Amino acid sequence: MGAKGRATSRPRMWWQEVHPGDWAAFALPDDLVRERYTALLAALEELSTRGPMSTLADIADQLRAIGYHDPLPEPDLLKALDQLAKWGFAEPFRDYAAPVRSYQGMIIRQEAWALTRKGRGIVAAVRAAVVDVRRALQLPSRLLDSVEHTVRGILEHLGADPGLLPVDLEDVRTRIDELQRVTADFYAALAQMVQSDVTDDGLFGDNRDRVIEALRQFPREYGRALRRVEAALGDLQAAGPRRIVEAAVPHAGLIDPGDQQHWVDERVRRLGDLQAWFRPDGTVHRLIASATGAVHTLLVAIDRRYTARRRGSDLGVYFRSLACSLHRQPTPAEARRVYAAAWPAWHAVIGPAEEDVAHGTAAAAGTGRHQVEVTLREHERHGPSSGRPRKVPDTAAERQAALAEAAAEAAQRRRFAALLVTDAEVGLEHFAGLPTDAAVILFRAIEVAYAQIDPSTGRGQAEADGAGVVVHVRRGSDLHRP
Repeated sequence: MGAKGRATSRPRMWWQEVHPGDWAAFALPDDLVRERYTALLAALEELSTRGPMSTLADIADQLRAIGYHDPLPEPDLLKALDQLAKWGFAEPFRDYAAPVRSYQGMIIRQEAWALTRKGRGIVAAVRAAVVDVRRALQLPSRLLDSVEHTVRGILEHLGADPGLLPVDLEDVRTRIDELQRVTADFYAALAQMVQSDVTDDGLFGDNRDRVIEALRQFPREYGRALRRVEAALGDLQAAGPRRIVEAAVPHAGLIDPGDQQHWVDERVRRLGDLQAWFRPDGTVHRLIASATGAVHTLLVAIDRRYTARRRGSDLGVYFRSLACSLHRQPTPAEARRVYAAAWPAWHAVIGPAEEDVAHGTAAAAGTGRHQVEVTLREHERHGPSSGRPRKVPDTAAERQAALAEAAAEAAQRRRFAALLVTDAEVGLEHFAGLPTDAAVILFRAIEVAYAQIDPSTGRGQAEADGAGVVVHVRRGSDLHRP
């Protein structure tokens, strides 16, 4: 008995509690039958938010409301509900105090149905999974700020208003789910860039934009917020996670007192999971560090893209196209003409056999014994597979255009910096008459700085993108200083 008691008291992980029978309604091979059961479960889930139970007429109306318009007579509806009851998804209720006009009325009209607790959980999980599959990838820059606000809210309500602690503890689960989604989206973008065909313009462009946005946000926004989150979690640990959860128990509204210990253990475990994300070897630290590795990944993908473009398409595709073209020619003479166009006689090409070559010059660095010999050629030393030498492209014009663009951007940054830099703290009225483009940069920086205010000092700062200056703000004032 003792060994058995210890075995049953050992906590089991969620993946150990998965039973195939719990998902029978969603694994039926017949599409029409499966759709009927899933629509019925969706209707019962909607009705569960409107009352403790629903009659057959209510269920039929709700089926039409959610978009299921297949005919479903009451006997078939009752049969489907009975099957859901066998699976443990729904349960019937009968009002024995209601007047009975007939035997059929006693069996059907006075019968109401509702989802079981198991049914509500499974239907919600399936709905969330189906919706989540189609969701857009997201990399929110203020995610760590929301984590800090949740932890600070728990600490504040612990002393001031313990009645809000159960809601705050549910927010911890939301924050963990958001962290899991963001990290998965970030690594998915990197994996697709490494594994996918980089010659696909659409695919490469989408993943490139995701990674560049992540590189911009994670090291800057997450690095700044990480210190505040770690400080908040340190205060949480000092207050005691179990003490916090036990303070929330009287306000949790637990219907069954026997579930109290499980509820406490589950919330304590969630707080521990949140703390584990921000340990020195935790996921968030590895995520921020991986942003540096993503730079190398992006450069490798760009190099693969450049190499693939120079290499061209598949050689087998070329030969197959040429063979089809030769086959379509009406006469052997026409086929020979196509062949001659594909493989011209190189010896018949008239042109100078020499090219302008600046021959190698030995160069030595200091007293070292290593020497480098440089040779400048007008054409590539090794041509493509066809054998024809290809002239090195002249990129002087593109280089000049890039230098001009960089000079224009630098001049614009200097102009914005001259407009925004002040010698001391000033109010917003100091910037009256500021040009629109400079004002947009200033107000964006002020907004970020207000969000980054340190509660202990009442001050915050943010870099004004495009101006090269840092905006400092102080709580309770509209002051600005460089």
